[in-house]
Formats: sequence, C-alpha cells, structure tokens
Amino acid sequence: MGSSRATRDMISLVRVGLSEGWDKLLFAFREAERLEISDPAGVRHILFVPDARQRRLDAIRLADELAEFERPMPMMDSYDMLLGEVV
Repeated sequence: MGSSRATRDMISLVRVGLSEGWDKLLFAFREAERLEISDPAGVRHILFVPDARQRRLDAIRLADELAEFERPMPMMDSYDMLLGEVV
C-alpha cells in the first residue's frame, strides 16, 4: 500500500478515535481482526454501523416504507402459450 498511504490511513483512524472514543475504535479493530479485514475503510464501517437492535429497527422501518411499492406479478399465461407453439 505504500508508507505514505498507510500513514494517512493511520492518522485518519487516530482522528476517528479522538472524536468517537478509544473504546469504540478498539472494538472496531478487534471486530475487523476477527473478520480478517485489514482495510481502514472496513474498520470505519464497523465503527459507524449501528448495533444489531438498531439495524433490526431500521430494516423494519425500511420494509414498511417499501411496502407501498409492492405490486402483484403480471399474468404471463398468454405469452407462455405462444412459447409452447414455437417449433
């Protein structure tokens, strides 16, 4: 990755630790290590992902919002009959 990029990545993670707290950053590092993630973006993602309860609430909320766009599948029986006649 190169030493200058690695240095920039390390500095960015130190800044995140200063603003978000060292305990959260250490948890993100440990989780990244457990998942075999070595990219700093992956560590930041783990740090800012909400906890499991919040993710579940977000998924329920999103499903409710998307439900209004659900439509029944169109009937394709007539087209299927045409396909059956092709030799």
